[in-house]
Amino acid sequence: MWQKKQTKLLNEEIESFLSPISDTIDLYELIKNALTQSKSGPATKNSIGRPWPLLPLLVCEAISGQYEQALPIAAALQLLKAAGDVFDDIEDADSYESISYRYGAALATNTATTLLILAEKAIARLKKRGIEDHVIVVVMDIINSFFSIACIGQHLDLSIASNININEDSYLKITGMKSASQIECACQVGALLATDNQELINTLTIFGYNLGMASQITNDIQGITLGNDIINRKVTLPVIYAISQTEGDVHDKLKLAFRKESQYKPDPVEIRDLLFRTGAIHYSTIKMEYYKLQAQERISRASSIGANVEKLKKFLE
Repeated sequence: MWQKKQTKLLNEEIESFLSPISDTIDLYELIKNALTQSKSGPATKNSIGRPWPLLPLLVCEAISGQYEQALPIAAALQLLKAAGDVFDDIEDADSYESISYRYGAALATNTATTLLILAEKAIARLKKRGIEDHVIVVVMDIINSFFSIACIGQHLDLSIASNININEDSYLKITGMKSASQIECACQVGALLATDNQELINTLTIFGYNLGMASQITNDIQGITLGNDIINRKVTLPVIYAISQTEGDVHDKLKLAFRKESQYKPDPVEIRDLLFRTGAIHYSTIKMEYYKLQAQERISRASSIGANVEKLKKFLE
């Protein structure tokens, strides 16, 4: 019940920022499309299971017992995430369902730019929720800092992460910057809007980082088991491990399968089986569990300080 109520309120908050552009039907529809793409994790599509869009609300509620003051930030982060995904699709050019593929790069770029501006407006609405000016400035700085880190991670991803010779440490660093930083940000600002207890804010921020790392590695494993990352030749943790641990024909086949410029079309089932046999999936699962354990330790610490973390535990299931 709580999840449905918070999801409804978040969707209403997001919709309120779209109303000024609703008369421009085509732009409005493109914005809605961006917000409902599955990889954006919007409240409308991801309300079952791990409710990622609600994370700032749940962190805020865990500390203060209230979450309404965090609704503008939850909306802002959804708008920023959607903008990033549109830009990501333009840069990667690997999705037939993307706005850039269907409508062209120009309209996609304008859609993403509009989402960025709407996100800034959402942050400004904190004033109407009774948040003091100096806190709003800090929140804005935190969000801009984290998303700057995400942009650096995206740059590194575009420039070197597709290289099959990338090592594990570099890959995890990029993952932390590009993916985990956004979840870390959601937790930090959610906590900041609820308390000035720096220990509690830091504890939940670190929880967010580890949760983000665990989530991305889970995606890496799923990308291999479902075959999508094999078809798209996406170099992720299982691939990096397998290439580093093999030699001979298996090593050569894996490098050929994931080399972007290769004309060889890998059989997803064959490559998936190779990655399982090399222990790559098992190793990645262990790394994922490590980050989950780190996240669990942090919310246990937050609980000992006084936070009610029961709803946050859902993200570790």
